[in-house]
Order: sequence, then C-alpha cells, then structure tokens
Amino acid sequence: MQAIAVFKFVKALLFVLAAMGAFGLMQHGVAEHAREWGSALAFTSGQHLVRKVITFLTGLSRAKIGALGFVALFYAALFATEGVGLWRERRWAEYLTVIATGSLIPFEIWEIVHGPTAMRVATFAINVAVVIYLIVRLRRPRTDPAQEPAMPNAATAPVRGQSRAG
Repeated sequence: MQAIAVFKFVKALLFVLAAMGAFGLMQHGVAEHAREWGSALAFTSGQHLVRKVITFLTGLSRAKIGALGFVALFYAALFATEGVGLWRERRWAEYLTVIATGSLIPFEIWEIVHGPTAMRVATFAINVAVVIYLIVRLRRPRTDPAQEPAMPNAATAPVRGQSRAG
C-alpha cells in the first residue's frame, strides 16, 4: 500500500510543479522568455515537442493559464489526499483511489490511441495495476478489528509514569 501512496505523492508533487509553472507563465515577460528558451532548446536538441508545448501554453490567455494552474492544484490535492489515506491504510482512500484513478483510464486510452509514447503506456499500465489491486483488496472481507493488534496512537497512549486517569 505504501508503494501506491509514494506513487500518489510523486504525482501530487508533479502537479504542484505544473501549477507553479502555469502561475509563473502569468507573470509579465515570463511567457516570452519561455517561448525563446523553448525555441532555442528545440533547435539545438531536436526536441520539437518542447517548442510545441511552450508555444501552446504561451498562446493561451492569462485566464486559461490560471485555470490550468488551479486544475493542477486540484489534482495535486486529490493525489496527496489519496497518498495520505493509502499510507495510513484507510479504507476510504482505497475507494477514492479506485474511483479517481479508474475514471481517468478512458482518457489515458484515448491519449495512447492518438499518440502512443512509452510514458503514456507505462502510466496507463501502472494505473490499471493499481485499480485492479485495490479492487481485489476491497473485495476481500475485512478482518475483525477486535482480532487485530492495536496500533499505538499518540493521542490515546498514556505517558510513561502516568495513568489514563490523569
């Protein structure tokens, strides 16, 4: 479960960086510098995709760039919430992850069909594996909480030398 949580944390971090980039493009002059940098990079390295992405982003209005930034922050918050819940092995996080990740699979298939890349296929495969794993895990009956060993909780654990009575 922690491996999936780490994957969600990495995705959250990437979306925070994307949001910061989008909000940075809203600054005056930054879009022009990004366009020049992207064109120079594409010319020297042959990476025409970089030029296309920067041209697309810098051609958007400030309102659309801001909206992209807020959408990226929303996804970062969603992935971070999934990550924390999965790390703490909460059942609600498993359901949330199945719903959120499963709902994006049709879009991932569409992207692969229209432009397959190794990164898209790998992301799709990981997301499908996560959804299948969590569905199998959710279908298994939960063990009785009374039979499981109690996990210490800092809020309820007594301090040494002090009884629960105070």
